[in-house]
Amino acid sequence: MYFYINLYILFSILGYIFEEVLMILIGKSYNSSVLYGPWTSVYGISIYIMLVIYYLVKKISLDTKKEKIIYFFISSIILSLLEGITGILIEKTRHVIYWNYDKYLFNIGHYMCLEAAILWGILSIISTYYILPKIKKYIYKFPKVLTILILIMYIVDVLISCIK
Repeated sequence: MYFYINLYILFSILGYIFEEVLMILIGKSYNSSVLYGPWTSVYGISIYIMLVIYYLVKKISLDTKKEKIIYFFISSIILSLLEGITGILIEKTRHVIYWNYDKYLFNIGHYMCLEAAILWGILSIISTYYILPKIKKYIYKFPKVLTILILIMYIVDVLISCIK
């Protein structure tokens, strides 16, 4: 259980860092999270989705290249749908639009576009095939006390964010 909590928190934090670095690189500033802390929950949820897709594609028993191509396309589609649903939910519940892909050539409304879908596919490949295998043993070894403390901070953040 602690492994999955740590996985969620780690990828939520990595997603937050990724978006912050991306915004610095493109010279923009925006908030894509409803939370105050250094985590973006859609990335925490995404890692679970990526793993489910990964294990389902693995069962097909293809060579690694074909496996990665199929995994890329399925992840791109499903994670784009997650991003779209998340954007709509935030807009409907918070009455705010945190990101907007209207200016992208291949957009589908505010919340989905081909460019972001490709990025989701690339991030899926990198996360599942390269990052996760290298850090898995450390996630298992992460102290339970720290996991509980970080989880409490996260839950408090969610509660405070729900009040606003």
